Amino acid sequence: MRVDRLLMDLTRGQWAMSFDGLLAYMPIAHKIMMGENVPIVENTSSLMTVVDHNGKTVAPSKDGFIDAPKGSVAVIDMVGPIMKYGGMCSYGAEEIAMAMYAADRNPNIMGIVFNEDGPGGGVNAIGPFIQFGKDKTKPVVAIADQCASLHYWAMCAVADHKMANNNVSAAFGSVGIVASFADNREYLENLGYKFHDIYPPESEHKNLAVKLALEGKYEMITEEHLSPLAIKFQGGVRAACPNLKEEVGVLTGKTFGADDALKYGMIDSIGSLDQAINRLHIMSELKSL
Repeated sequence: MRVDRLLMDLTRGQWAMSFDGLLAYMPIAHKIMMGENVPIVENTSSLMTVVDHNGKTVAPSKDGFIDAPKGSVAVIDMVGPIMKYGGMCSYGAEEIAMAMYAADRNPNIMGIVFNEDGPGGGVNAIGPFIQFGKDKTKPVVAIADQCASLHYWAMCAVADHKMANNNVSAAFGSVGIVASFADNREYLENLGYKFHDIYPPESEHKNLAVKLALEGKYEMITEEHLSPLAIKFQGGVRAACPNLKEEVGVLTGKTFGADDALKYGMIDSIGSLDQAINRLHIMSELKSL
């Protein structure tokens, strides 16, 4: 992954991520931002798997090209925390959305199974999924294990049918936004750094919300940045889930297992990957009629 893009994503500080995801990945993010060595495992997994009408996986050619037979299904993965830009060690939202567009435009592919498992990610990663949801011409079935925060927002943005892939570990929700940033000025000052922020009178509001937040005054950053994002997240979920039981906390950050998510209108069914593919065939046939 290009370091400049990675640092830009990490320092924006606006996340649609579950609390367990923040706890797990924030120490890694801190090491990257401090310039420490972090072991990188190159991502060699395929972003898209093509399954033919007989349920068999289509193997790619030597150059990586997949010749999809007519009536195939594209299974596209989004596993792990997600950011807008991808790289050597992970796929980003832009690449995942590009794979969706490629599948949607392939005349031999009749629909997409969006396979998700993750705690969420950067708020700026949602844009490509919202746009694809507006542009798509073929049905999408989303199936997930952990589907928290940005993963759930993406599911709501693109899916015609939302499915849990089990009723044991699968969980949905954590609908909300959090700002998280580290204030390392005291540490750097102890190393000898001195900070000088100079603003002309014409720029009195520049960075004001962040400056106040660094002083422990969170009202402006909450009102002007976090609340508008949270409201947009809630609106996306409402639009995708017409039978939502809002009174139980589905829009205010609670997370639910698959059975409760189904009961409260957050998902449409519980099944398996094979059942998701079968449902996609049915939806495609109904659409053609």
